[in-house]
Amino acid sequence: MAYLLASLAGLIASAAFYPAHFWPALPIGILILIHLNRSDNFKKRIVLNFLFGISFQIISLYWVGTYVGSFAWIALVLMQATFAILLSFTNGAIAFASAWVVFEFVLRSFPFGGFGWSRIGYALTESPLNFLYPRLGIVGVAFLVVLTLGLLLEKRFKALITLIPIYLILSLIPVSVVNTGSIKVGLVQGGQNLKLDNTFENAEGAIDKHFLATKKIQAGAVDLVIWPENAVMHDPLVRKSTKERFTAEVERIKAPILVNANLSDGTNGSLIIGDDLNQSYSKRYLTPFGEFIPLRSIVEKITDKADLVSGYKPGEKPYLFKIGSKTFRTLICYELLSDKQARTEMADVDFIVVQTNNATYYQTWQLDQELAIAKARSAETSRQSVYVSTTGGTSLLDENGRTFASIPKYTNQVLIGALQTRQGVTPASKYGSTLELVFIVAWLFFLYKSRRTFRR
Repeated sequence: MAYLLASLAGLIASAAFYPAHFWPALPIGILILIHLNRSDNFKKRIVLNFLFGISFQIISLYWVGTYVGSFAWIALVLMQATFAILLSFTNGAIAFASAWVVFEFVLRSFPFGGFGWSRIGYALTESPLNFLYPRLGIVGVAFLVVLTLGLLLEKRFKALITLIPIYLILSLIPVSVVNTGSIKVGLVQGGQNLKLDNTFENAEGAIDKHFLATKKIQAGAVDLVIWPENAVMHDPLVRKSTKERFTAEVERIKAPILVNANLSDGTNGSLIIGDDLNQSYSKRYLTPFGEFIPLRSIVEKITDKADLVSGYKPGEKPYLFKIGSKTFRTLICYELLSDKQARTEMADVDFIVVQTNNATYYQTWQLDQELAIAKARSAETSRQSVYVSTTGGTSLLDENGRTFASIPKYTNQVLIGALQTRQGVTPASKYGSTLELVFIVAWLFFLYKSRRTFRR
C-alpha cells in the first residue's frame, strides 16, 4: 500500500506543472511523501522515494520523447528518479527540507550539466508565496515549502507558529529594485502549422516566416526587435542575401534586431544587427542530447536518432548587451535552467531576454513549462522579461513573473509592447548561491548524524 501511495504522491505533486497546472497539488503530494518517509526502514524509504521520483516526472516530462523517441524519455525519468533516493537518508522536517534542496541541486547539475526542469519553485509563482522569490529565490522557496509541510506533519505547532513571523519578516525585506524607465520591443514569432514544420526540417521556410512577421512592425514603433532561437540556421553576417534582408528591415523599422543564429564559429549565438558595437553572445549552457551528444559512440549504438544532433561549441563568457542607455542579457533556451546565468548574472541588467525554439515540441506542454520557468526567473530577479519563441508562448512578463502581454501559439505574429526597465539587486540574486550551500552543508550534517540508520 505504501508503494502505491508513493506513486500516487508523485502524480499528485506533478499536477502543479503543465499540463494540469494546479499549484495546490504540489504541497499535497509532498505532504504524502514526507509522511511515507517517517518509516524507520531505510531500504523501504529508498524504494518509496524512487517510485515517487518516477511518477513525479513520468507525465510532466512526456514531451522529451517527441523528437528523440520514448527510450530517451524513459531513461531520463529513471535517472532522475534515482536522484530522489537522496531524500531517504535523513529524517525530520529541517533535514528533509535540506535533502530536497540537495535533490534539486543534483537534478540541475548531473550528469552532463543536469536537467533541472522539475524544480518545485517553477510551479509556485502564481501562489501566495510569490513574494518569496526575490527574497529567497527558487532554492529558498523549495526549502521553506518543504520545511513548512514537514513541521505540519510532525504536528510541531510551536515551530509552525514561529514560521508565521518568519514569513512576515521575509515579506518586509526590501527587494531594492526600482524602475528606471522603459523600452519598446517587438517580439517576432514565426509560427508553426505542422509537427515537422520547424527550424531543423524547414530552415529556409522558418526564416521566411520570421521576416514575414517582422514586416508587420511599423517604422519607429520599437526600440529593439527580437527574434527567437534558431530562427536563422546559418550565420546572417556571412550569407550575403540574409544580411541584405536584415539590413533592409533595420533601415525600414529604424531599430536594431537581436537575431539568434548558427554562427560561423560553430556556436549557437545571438547578435545585434543594426548598430556599430558588434554585439554578440554565444550560448554557454548547451542542451545534452539536443545540442551535443555525451558519450556519442555509446549513444549511436542505442539509437539512430544521435545523427540528428550535429553538436554546437559552447560559448566562453557572458555578455551585456546595450541599446542606448539600457542593458540586457539573453538566455538562450536551456540557459533558463542555470542559476548562475538566469539569477546571479542578471543583477546588472535593465531587463531580461529569453530566446527559445520550441518547434520540436509542437503541441506539447513543453512550451508552457518553459514559460513557467521564465516567470520564476523574472520573479527571482525582480526584472521584467521578454520571452520570444519560434512557435508559441511569446510573452512579456512583469517583475513578479506575471504575463501582461502575449500572442496565441503557433501563429505568425509580432508582439509589440513596452517593458519597464529596472535596476538593483535582489537578495535572491546576491545570496542565492550562499543560501543553497548552507542547505547542502546542513544536509551533510544531518546525513552524518543519521549514518547508523542506513543499515536498517
